[in-house]
Amino acid sequence: SVIGCDMREATSHPILRKMIENQQARGDIVVSELLGSFGDNELSPECLDGVQKCGVLKDTCVSIPQSYTAFLAPVSSARLISEAKAQGFHPLNHCDGPGGSMVGVQRALETPYVVRCHAASQTHDEQACWTYTHPHVSKNDADTGKSSAEAAADVHNDRCAHLSFSSDPTNGSRNGCGYGAVNGDIVRAVEGSDIGATLTIHGLLGTFHSVLYESKRTKRTSTISIAPHSFSTGMFSWFPLYFPLKEVLRVPPASTINCSIWRKSDDSRVWYEWCAEVEKSGFILSTCSIHNPGGRAYHVKK
Repeated sequence: SVIGCDMREATSHPILRKMIENQQARGDIVVSELLGSFGDNELSPECLDGVQKCGVLKDTCVSIPQSYTAFLAPVSSARLISEAKAQGFHPLNHCDGPGGSMVGVQRALETPYVVRCHAASQTHDEQACWTYTHPHVSKNDADTGKSSAEAAADVHNDRCAHLSFSSDPTNGSRNGCGYGAVNGDIVRAVEGSDIGATLTIHGLLGTFHSVLYESKRTKRTSTISIAPHSFSTGMFSWFPLYFPLKEVLRVPPASTINCSIWRKSDDSRVWYEWCAEVEKSGFILSTCSIHNPGGRAYHVKK
């Protein structure tokens, strides 16, 4: 049967209620297509946790995907920042036309954008921010005695990550624009070199790596990824998520870029906040304010 309803409200559907009441009729496998450019930016954790909380899945249920990890890296691109600023002059409500209120530059630069980057340079190797796994594993075991639904009810999906990107003498040349696999020819060409140039950082580039399924029997793993170091060649379903910086950061040679990013939520919304700074020899050379505090410019409704 094909049932149309919000998976987080499975208990409201009569057919699904019967499945919940009959343990043998519950789901053996859940397959979802909820991954976003940053892994969790399209509410995959909330949706998959929601269906597990309803009790419609067996304790032995398998999820595809099984896990996904968000990655972040600094990016230099005058093109991306200029196009993000240009969004500030668009109508806040497209139905209002040219006479309506404008988005505003602050709101435009506190909003992440899905981008197919060309005129860009990912200046450092991407680093992992956080990982989500499904379904939650503390099910009816000797340690917890919890059912699948109870295990999902105990989790929250807010996250934070503080990353440090040390000086890269090659300025991340092997990473290209940040979309696509690491270029082995460039890796060999720049190996041992020191470009020694001052970088200009215009934002952060978010990507993801997902384990769709890992067989316990054969140990074979099926993955998809848009992170450069594990990029799935030939895949064009996702593009990176660009987090603009309102204040451009100048990064002299031998400097470190420190980035912080938070995934936050309230009863009805999910949003990201982010900031960055440049450090050298223990001194802060430049910094930028926290973007999108409280989800004031951008959020996703639950």
